[in-house]
Amino acid sequence: MAKSGEPLTRQRVLEAALHLIDQEGLEGFSMRKLGAALGVEAMSLYNHVESKRTVFDGVIELLLVQAPLPVYPHATPREQLWTIAHAFRDVLRAHPRVLPLIATSPLRTSASLMMLDRLLETFHEAQITGVQSIYALQCLVGFIVGHTLIGIGTQAVAGLEPGPNGPMVWQHLPAEQYPRLHMLLPEIVQWNADQEFDFGLQALFQGFFG
Repeated sequence: MAKSGEPLTRQRVLEAALHLIDQEGLEGFSMRKLGAALGVEAMSLYNHVESKRTVFDGVIELLLVQAPLPVYPHATPREQLWTIAHAFRDVLRAHPRVLPLIATSPLRTSASLMMLDRLLETFHEAQITGVQSIYALQCLVGFIVGHTLIGIGTQAVAGLEPGPNGPMVWQHLPAEQYPRLHMLLPEIVQWNADQEFDFGLQALFQGFFG
């Protein structure tokens, strides 16, 4: 049963669900395991969440509210979106096993939809309106989630890793077959995931804001 003084609530259920996914991944998640983690029977959970699907929706909400939109009186939309993009990436990197859920699930909870609405308002303030604001938001979220997915496990495209050992896998490839890769080897040791993220975000914002 739940510990004395700690009544079961939706918030506790969702926090425990996030921790369980962090530990065992989506494939290892079950309502039975979630109940066990909280010290209750699985059926008790349904007093606070309707289904496994609503648990997952709530977990997405938890991550979104961890990266709230900044409120700067004089910040431009570009500055606000730059800040939220980095904050959201930090949250996703802290919970990599939730990434497939983020990438494939629509937003359903009230708190999540409020975040979505505020982001769309930020694009509107930048004169990106109508269906183009949806396109812009999807591009931004897709870039953040995609870049984070690529970086899981400290590896990036083609097995790159930060530091001098990153391009070692390429050094054994025939130079005559892959001349451009070999020409880039001295430069690749400078590869940095954070700088790459900023490079991509700047390119994206150049398209948004000119």
